[in-house]
Amino acid sequence: MKATTIPTRLLILATVSLLGLSIGCAKPQYVRDTEMTDIDEYTMSLRFDRKDIDRLYKENIDKMLSARLMGDWDRQAASGNAPIVAIFPMRNETTEHVGKSLDALLSKFETDLVNNSAADVVSHENQPDLIAEVKRQQSAAYNPQRLAAYGKQLGAQYFVTGKVYDVAEQVGSERRVQYFMFVQVLEVETGAIKFQNEAALTKGLMK
Repeated sequence: MKATTIPTRLLILATVSLLGLSIGCAKPQYVRDTEMTDIDEYTMSLRFDRKDIDRLYKENIDKMLSARLMGDWDRQAASGNAPIVAIFPMRNETTEHVGKSLDALLSKFETDLVNNSAADVVSHENQPDLIAEVKRQQSAAYNPQRLAAYGKQLGAQYFVTGKVYDVAEQVGSERRVQYFMFVQVLEVETGAIKFQNEAALTKGLMK
């Protein structure tokens, strides 16, 4: 009995050990979203990710495209004077380096306005000098006189712009970050706010 039982136990222990070793030594693998379809669903950090940007963007663009201003633009276009709209850089007032994400966001605004509004849209990618200047002087760029000057350079009547900011709190080892995206449409000539909306989301590290 002992001659058969001990080797059997050893064999089981060795097999379990090898399986554990195999799992522990598994190498990380690169994957794409078609191979791991829920990869965008995971929250990897408290930083902005694509899902966050998409959520904030959708709420803002839905409100913008259903705003009274779109009716005004439709009437202008119907009379043969389609409004000319430029996308103005958004201010990043968060503690995160999300400049690239905000640039991607500007392209999304541009695409939706081209396809779903009566406005003629000036491409922000064709304004590198202006964009660089605005990014250097983000706070001053909101001066109405500067807005009018930028508008004349672009031939734009309206600017779509905004900012993203955050509020962070930490209690012990738990942390919470609240993000806010604030979008406006400004009339270049007067500086008047023709549309405004704010969307928010919260991310946390909880124990």
